[in-house]
Amino acid sequence: MTTPVVADGRADWQDYAWQTIAYSDCPAAATDALGLCPAYHQKWDWKRNQWVDIAFRFNPANGKFILSQTLTNNDRADDDDVCVTALFVDAKGHDLYVYHQNWHSLARDAMRQTLRATLRRSIFATATKVIIGSKQCRRGAQQDDDKFAAVKATIGQ
Repeated sequence: MTTPVVADGRADWQDYAWQTIAYSDCPAAATDALGLCPAYHQKWDWKRNQWVDIAFRFNPANGKFILSQTLTNNDRADDDDVCVTALFVDAKGHDLYVYHQNWHSLARDAMRQTLRATLRRSIFATATKVIIGSKQCRRGAQQDDDKFAAVKATIGQ
């Protein structure tokens, strides 16, 4: 059974390891430069040497957004499906923008991907923080894809 989507930050997403980055900690929040925000670094499986690293930059003046992510699986025998979600939220914790990706990480492998997008400038004007989370998707490669689609539809993304 799926829970109804509320598009209220972390409330829609279950079992993630979350880190919150204050929007004010991102140099781009105060300038027109493409500033770099503090990085996300988290294990997706707490008992193994398996890591998600995310760095992101944005420019509120032109809406440019770049999210770079790396999955590093140092385990010799364990491969996993991994979910990664990032949310721009306002002061009340409501979603303004959502990013979600499922990965399949092979043992002893590193994967990298960069997303380049242009977001509505109103997102940057209203955002107070970015919440990033990851988890091992034990139910498979499409876990939380339906949640992603529902949140996107709810916020009009």
